[in-house]
Amino acid sequence: MLPSPISFVLLPEFTSIALFSVVEALRVANRYVPQKYEWTLTSLSGKTVRDCNGIEVCVEQSFPEIQDRPGTVMVVGGNSPDRFATPELFSKLRWLSSQGCLLGGVDTAQQLLALGGLLDGYRVTLHWENASAFRERFRRSQLTLNLFEFDRNRVTCAGGTAGIDMVLHAVEAEHGRDIAIRVSEHFMHERIRLGSERQRLKATDRWDVHHVKLIKSIELMEAEIEEPLSTTELAEAVSLSSRQLSRLFKEHLQMSPGQFYLELRLDRAHQMLLHSEMSVNSIAFACGFQSQSHFSRVYREKFGFSPRQTRRREAKRQFPIMHAQS
Repeated sequence: MLPSPISFVLLPEFTSIALFSVVEALRVANRYVPQKYEWTLTSLSGKTVRDCNGIEVCVEQSFPEIQDRPGTVMVVGGNSPDRFATPELFSKLRWLSSQGCLLGGVDTAQQLLALGGLLDGYRVTLHWENASAFRERFRRSQLTLNLFEFDRNRVTCAGGTAGIDMVLHAVEAEHGRDIAIRVSEHFMHERIRLGSERQRLKATDRWDVHHVKLIKSIELMEAEIEEPLSTTELAEAVSLSSRQLSRLFKEHLQMSPGQFYLELRLDRAHQMLLHSEMSVNSIAFACGFQSQSHFSRVYREKFGFSPRQTRRREAKRQFPIMHAQS
């Protein structure tokens, strides 16, 4: 499932918890498995890499210097992984795949792999914040919102603590459930989560609501962002009248169905502005707004600045030196 040796390619500003959830699970697994997992940390330059917190992490070699060998190559992403896409990198990854390597992405690195066509026709998962933009941009991949996906010679992981579960799944497949449970207990991991489990909290937990029809309405809203349903359509879908549905939202969430739906769509747009290169106009339509002017107005009312200002603020946060010099 995760053949050794495993080469981790750390992109600048990678997410530490995504990497170390996998590495720590492998380290603990090596206490119990008969054949040890081996891994190497690499970078594109062969030099130390700063994670998203600015912490420098040492690597053992340059990724381009990796020679022909079986095993696994996992790219670990974070902020704006697309910046590091080069023909040379894609050529190296394709060549390793042709030699029998399992290729994978962790957290957001799947965007980089998809840019190179390396995930075309595969089931793919990545961090939920980036999922909407990925779905719009890379339609040749079958996007899920699972914790991890193993699909033929590709493996993808959503990041966070999902890396632990991905390794536990591999350990169980290769060495049996008893050993996987030992590793799980080491982390005080209450159970081994399936890859198909959701990344985000359920609606009941996120909004502290427990009414079945209200939960169903929220789930329908989340599923239909690009072409929003009317309050009447939502009410009919959960076998209520429009007045009954409005009363439920007012009672439990202190807003109308329309207001709640708008909040969901604006939050989705905000994530897409931060985590994609899509145009503001494309994001507006992807989130159910019929005009960019209307989108910009309601977005400013919620966040206090325009969609374009959001992009500039994020760029300034990611590239402070460049913006200080300009």
